[in-house]
Amino acid sequence: MGPGSDTLDEVKGNMLGWSSLSFLDLEMHHHRWTGATLGRWGGSVKNGKTDYVSGYHPLFLIAKAVARIRQQPYFFGSIALLWGYLIAYLENMPRVDDPALIRYLRSQQMAKLMGRETIWK
Repeated sequence: MGPGSDTLDEVKGNMLGWSSLSFLDLEMHHHRWTGATLGRWGGSVKNGKTDYVSGYHPLFLIAKAVARIRQQPYFFGSIALLWGYLIAYLENMPRVDDPALIRYLRSQQMAKLMGRETIWK
């Protein structure tokens, strides 16, 4: 697949009744931040496009952008995220071809926005 496929793999697994684990005793050290090759603006735009292709609900994306205002690059990262999603929408980029997965993902996202229990802790 492509960017965002790890998230979709986990969501699909959960949709099928599987669970995943995190191993807190394993440490990872990144030598540069995610998206560094595209710069901060380009990386955030790419994330917005990835969220569109993954089938994110628009309201969830807006909430994600609002939450990211407090992270570097302040404000501009949120605008870039929204811009990437909008570009992908306007270009009619192909989405993941799994309507059931997108419905499940969106239902989980909306539950998260409503403060209900979701697959995310």
